[in-house]
Amino acid sequence: MLANAYAQTLGQVFIHEMKPMEVEILVAEMGYEGHPDQLFHILYDGTVVDEENFTVLGGEAETIAERLKEGFSEGMELGAALRAAVKALAGPERTLGAGDLEVAHLARSNGRRAFKRIVDGELEQLLSA
Repeated sequence: MLANAYAQTLGQVFIHEMKPMEVEILVAEMGYEGHPDQLFHILYDGTVVDEENFTVLGGEAETIAERLKEGFSEGMELGAALRAAVKALAGPERTLGAGDLEVAHLARSNGRRAFKRIVDGELEQLLSA
């Protein structure tokens, strides 16, 4: 429902404004009691894409997503998934370290805040494992 509301708002702005906004939104719905998690990627024109496993927003999203598909497998541990994502984001010509990143992950045990930020030492440890 939330994804549809965002999509309608963006779609209206895209159609009716002279200078439409260029934003993308990711809505993550955490599944409880056996229901699967869902990712809704809302494009700048209001299009809603139901994503599986991961999504990439902005910039060179298609290129990064293709690189990530090569290193991703369902059920990966957090550290392995994070290393695959950083490798895909960096590409073949550069490297990214913990200081270059702002990282969070979905966390069911984090109360009403479904995202848990991964900071400094923990991020460095996950990237180097």
